[in-house]
Amino acid sequence: MGRFAFALRTFGCQMNVADDDALARELAARGGVQVSDANLADLIIVNTCVVRQKAEDKAFSFVGALKQLAEGAPLAQPVRLNAPKLTAQGEPPPRTRARPAVVVVGCLVPKSGAELRRKFGFVDAVAATSEPSEVIAAIEAVMPLPPPDASAAPAGLVRTSEALPESCTAAAGGDGVALSTRQSGLITVQRGCSHGCSFCIVPSVRGPETSVPVERIVDEVNFYHARGFNEVTLLGQNILSYGSDWGFSPDFVEMMEAVLAQTEVPWVSFLTSQPHDMSEEIVRRVIAHPRVTPLLHLPVQAGSNAVLARMRRGYSVEAYERWVERVRAARPDVFLTTDFICGFPGETEEDFAQTLALVERVRFNDAFMFAYSPREGTAAAKLDGEVPVAERKRRLNELIALQRRIAQEANAKYAGLTLDAIVEQAGGQRAVARTAFNKPVVLPRTRRAPGEFTRVRITEVVVSSFKGEEVAP
Repeated sequence: MGRFAFALRTFGCQMNVADDDALARELAARGGVQVSDANLADLIIVNTCVVRQKAEDKAFSFVGALKQLAEGAPLAQPVRLNAPKLTAQGEPPPRTRARPAVVVVGCLVPKSGAELRRKFGFVDAVAATSEPSEVIAAIEAVMPLPPPDASAAPAGLVRTSEALPESCTAAAGGDGVALSTRQSGLITVQRGCSHGCSFCIVPSVRGPETSVPVERIVDEVNFYHARGFNEVTLLGQNILSYGSDWGFSPDFVEMMEAVLAQTEVPWVSFLTSQPHDMSEEIVRRVIAHPRVTPLLHLPVQAGSNAVLARMRRGYSVEAYERWVERVRAARPDVFLTTDFICGFPGETEEDFAQTLALVERVRFNDAFMFAYSPREGTAAAKLDGEVPVAERKRRLNELIALQRRIAQEANAKYAGLTLDAIVEQAGGQRAVARTAFNKPVVLPRTRRAPGEFTRVRITEVVVSSFKGEEVAP
């Protein structure tokens, strides 16, 4: 087989995006050209998420929309696909197959793969992970691929501005206060989870924690930096427990210090942190490092110790607040974000009042907030004390209103400041740059190209974004 066209559709968290970026590079090295029109594709890969039912429903709906194409007829209505990120691809070749091969991968497969294949017989292959080597193996079972040719790999990647969630909980969608767009090289450094929170399906669909060797992480960071990226984001379901599968030698701190010592990328971010895994060494040697961005996403989930115990989170409210104090002492410019789940089984009015009180005390800069959504196969789905759906939504709306007010107050300090930022969009009626703490700044114009650093003076602060003006360097 020679050149072929492929399309990707990603649902879920930044880890899925990172996997699909790496998969696109691998397919390009084998002669693939990424397209954004399903009618042109020889191969369509759907990367899925099942953290919440809404995410699973979206994946099922998307696969169902491919039925007409899978039967050999062009789609009358286009489906949304990932925009190609690879440069130097050339024109897509003519389609070589009567119908595209459809491959579904990721978290949906371990949970609902059998149902998917019963419902959609045209799905050619599935893979229980989105890890690129396993996806390639699944593809090759139904569609021959040429061996990789390093000389054919594209020279770079197109930077895109996409709304990406900060954690698996946030990836599920729902009514929440979203963080901003992100333009960064995404690198998976750890997969799976060994914590076993009662509400979370991740351990059953992604398995226990497995870490990527430090040498590979450093190579990936240098790959992105050599192609013009000024920031990388290191990703893991529980990134602070990096190295748990090999006895923490090296551990998260040592991995981060290797990245900082062996690369020159200006900004290094990491996601997502479990409060249970925090340590003084992490605060002192990583969070306080000047090349590590000040964004810290530290999901608390609830402000009641009783609810945290039922969630099996492994820490208390008091311990969480102590870590916040230590982080703010070591990194005064930290931009603290979090996750909340409202209406968890057994949550009383008093429990919820304690969550509101925690928000008042900690004063998060931003938050993802959701009404509890039971997931089959989790321990929480079997708990008693179900909170009625209407009450979950009422509590969620109250929490969102409080957090929006506090975020507005907490972020007011940025008005009038001049900050470093990376340009995301340029040209047209406006420009957008993003601060080191992942807040977009809308500008009337910029003299810089996307991906370049600039300086911006903040003129107006709102919850979702800032407004500003570019300052000559």
